[in-house]
Amino acid sequence: MAKAKKLYIITTGGTISQKRDKITGRSEDAGQTDGNVFAELLKDELDNHGYEVEVVEGTKEPKDSSNIVPEDWVSIIDTIVKYYDKADSFLITHGTNTLGYTSAALSFAFGNLGRRVVLTGSQVPHGSSGSDALMNLQNAARVAMTDEKELFGVVVVFGSKIITGARVKKRTEFDYDGFDSFSTTFPIGRVGSKLKFDENALKEHNDHYKLRARIADQLEVFKKFNSNIVSLTEFPGMSPKIFEALYDELKVEGFVFRAVGAGDPNIAPDNAAHTYTNLKEAFDFLQSRKIPIVVTTQSATGTSSMDINPSGITAHKMGAIEAWDMSMEAMTVKLMWLLGKGAKYEHIRGMMHSSVKGEVIVTNQ
Repeated sequence: MAKAKKLYIITTGGTISQKRDKITGRSEDAGQTDGNVFAELLKDELDNHGYEVEVVEGTKEPKDSSNIVPEDWVSIIDTIVKYYDKADSFLITHGTNTLGYTSAALSFAFGNLGRRVVLTGSQVPHGSSGSDALMNLQNAARVAMTDEKELFGVVVVFGSKIITGARVKKRTEFDYDGFDSFSTTFPIGRVGSKLKFDENALKEHNDHYKLRARIADQLEVFKKFNSNIVSLTEFPGMSPKIFEALYDELKVEGFVFRAVGAGDPNIAPDNAAHTYTNLKEAFDFLQSRKIPIVVTTQSATGTSSMDINPSGITAHKMGAIEAWDMSMEAMTVKLMWLLGKGAKYEHIRGMMHSSVKGEVIVTNQ
């Protein structure tokens, strides 16, 4: 008789684990669902795929994902490494608010995963009326255990979609199909009565995991994330002094900047006749101190292309890094990861335009 494979369920908290108080309706009043309940709910799926299951905690305590911090990413990473040699695949239950950040962090942290790491959550707590927890758990487990297709690395399964970990975007806080693959890319696949994969998207995802560790000792892991960065949104009349003040007071080491247009900060070209205050002083200051600033667009699904309008072109010449079609989650975590690795200014500029785990697709570099 063939030996059963092993699925590890890693719990972190979040809505999927919360219970709602029947009187107050508040999730926090009623505590957390024991992770072993999830294992019991998946019994039929496990039996059908010939898997055994073990439930472990990925964080020191269950957390609403709004409270997840980089130290929790490290704890999850360490948990995966700890059980890597025993596991055939991992299923992580997580809150929805920062699911895209965690999936991006895990994607960047592991250079050569040879296992599937599948994250999921729910919009409604387990056991509550109308909960999507059971469906998402079952769908995630099916993806984690399927032998129909080769699939490696980090993915999120939510509703009917299978999404590569570095392109996960929460689309709505209400609908059951709450997540999508960011911008113009397609999900790896969909979950219905059977699993249906987009062959091109699947190949592109797997191509980032060509080197696959068979055992934990072969894993390439870099789990230091430097969170001494600031994310700012541009608005008309924004003072350039904000950037200098943040650097002087907090020694900020990087910026993510949501500019207007296609990544067009309020910067007037040198030959422009202008009397108004713009952000040129700020970009000059950052460039002089070799502080990276990643510029994206405020458009919900847009791409920053800083070769279209004069302000964007000027900012790019002054050191701004185009985010292209990276999600806010991916570009933020990637900058933290590169700074955590001690990457220098010019290396960061190059790496932000290089696709490490499929996070950036459109680039002219």
